[in-house]
Amino acid sequence: MASLSKPEWVDPFTPRGTREATARILSGHNYRLFYNRATRLELISTYRELASLARLHSHNLDVWKSHIRQLLTTGNKEVQQMRQWLIGLTRKTATNLGLRTDDYVPFFEEMMADIESSVSSKSEIRETALLLWCGAATLTIRGSHKARIGKILERSIARAALTTIGLQENKNFRLNIEADQEVDRQTDAEVRTPRGAVRVEVGLIGEGNPEVIADKVGRMNRGSIILMDKIPAKSNAYRTAELRGVKLIQLRKNNAVEEMRVHLSTLQVPVTTIEIEIESVEQHVLQMPEEIFEADYLLELDTAVVKQ
Repeated sequence: MASLSKPEWVDPFTPRGTREATARILSGHNYRLFYNRATRLELISTYRELASLARLHSHNLDVWKSHIRQLLTTGNKEVQQMRQWLIGLTRKTATNLGLRTDDYVPFFEEMMADIESSVSSKSEIRETALLLWCGAATLTIRGSHKARIGKILERSIARAALTTIGLQENKNFRLNIEADQEVDRQTDAEVRTPRGAVRVEVGLIGEGNPEVIADKVGRMNRGSIILMDKIPAKSNAYRTAELRGVKLIQLRKNNAVEEMRVHLSTLQVPVTTIEIEIESVEQHVLQMPEEIFEADYLLELDTAVVKQ
């Protein structure tokens, strides 16, 4: 019997991966599953690196602690994140605590004193420190991936959906509109209508944060569209959107592209008159040139560099 080959894994943090993720999202799939493996692989790599540090100088605890102290006081900004993990903190927590690099060694000493007073054997000291390190690293990596995913996908989803319903970029719609006197926040997309323009916002918000979508609704004008992952059916965002004339479109388990087409057609936007079948959406997006998605990927990288 021939063995079944595993499907090729695509790194989602690449232009090709962005295109595939966009195609899946607009076909109603859960995009978080697509990105989960990339997160898990980075976590595994980081845990292995931290574990190797925990095993150094295995027969001499004092020498080991001296080695960690040295790591906390040397290096450049590129290893700053690692130094924060070694004191059991994320960058955000370290900032909120007002810690400077000079504070890291005393903080490490305090952490080790707490560990040593809480465990019953020397073998558990390194294990407990490693758990604290991995906990901080997990929060950092998961948070970083979440931010990166949003930066990449918000533009890609808007572009792919509007293109699929027959509109042309820079003719019928524009992307990534900066804030101005009329709109005080950056907008993912703006679609031209015979009476002006309507905004399109993408909010990849899950069921655990429906208040974020409700907040977006409060900032949108009549006729605008919010594409969101999934929020509870009983969320007050739906009622607020109805009262304000804002169109809420769920992406997951839904034909969001067709719903957008119908809505924009009522606003006399020149979308295709042919109904969009959800089965055709993924194929259409996957046939889009990879270069289109490369622009979003490179913009995300530029943003990440600025933040460092």
